This record gives sequence, structure tokens and C-alpha cells, in this order.
Amino acid sequence: MKRYFTGILLLASPLLLQAGWLPREIGEIRAYVYDYRQEESDSLLRNGRLHRGVINDGGAQLSDEQIDRLREAIRSNQERVPGAFCYLPHHGFVFFDKEGKAMGHIELCFQCGNVASSPKGLPETQWDWKALRRLLEELGIPILEKDEEYTKLYEEAKAKRK
Repeated sequence: MKRYFTGILLLASPLLLQAGWLPREIGEIRAYVYDYRQEESDSLLRNGRLHRGVINDGGAQLSDEQIDRLREAIRSNQERVPGAFCYLPHHGFVFFDKEGKAMGHIELCFQCGNVASSPKGLPETQWDWKALRRLLEELGIPILEKDEEYTKLYEEAKAKRK
């Protein structure tokens, strides 16, 4: 089992994902916050397109050191204990190739403790929620308590863009 998890997610310079979870070499990783209620799908990335409810246009690009911390936060040898039955994600990390094309993502819900990834294949292990929270906060990405707060933040960001 340990051998399986060791090979799953290894990000190395120059950000090459070795385990085959993603189809190509990673160019960069960006963190996003979004209001999932802005469209029917709650997935951050669908068919290479970001969710309409993204609040922080362009996302927050992770440094090499932050990528290492992300890798450690989502890699574990403990099987994930599912959270509540709901799944209302507001945060995620999108993996882009060298040409800037989105090729995969992970998303998470701090409210219920559930996670998802695309493409499928990333093992569902226990993620380090405290480390993920610290990383998002360091990137200036808010973690709010209620769905309505994300909608309000989305509306404020939308008004600023006009």
C-alpha cells in the first residue's frame, strides 16, 4: 500500500507529474475560490473550462515551495474518511500544462470535508486540511463559513470587473 501511494503524486523540478494522474508535464498550478451556485455543475473545471463562479480571476499561482507543500498536503498513506453527504466545493487547484491549457484539478469543500479530482485516478487519501487552509490563506484566498458569503464575494468581484 505504501509503495502505491509513494508513486501516485510526485511533483519534481520542472514540475513533472510522474505517476500518470495527469496526461502531460505541469507548467504551473493555480489556486481558485469560487461560488459553485453560479452554474449547475459544482466542478471547478469541466472540459478545460473554469467554473463561471470563479471569484479570483486568473487564480493565485503557486511557487515551487508551495507546490511541494500542496503535494505533501494531499499525499497520505491513510485512507480518506468521507465527510458529510453533501458536497459544496468552493476551493480548488488547477494544473496547467506548459502551453497554459488546464488539464486537471483537485477541489475541496472545507464545509463538509469532501474532495474530488479530475481526471479520475488520484487516490482518495486523508488530506492535511490544516496545511491546505494555511496554503490558501497564504495565497490570499478566503475560506468562509457559509455559501451566501461566497455568493456575496462573487457579486462584489463581478461588480469590480465591470
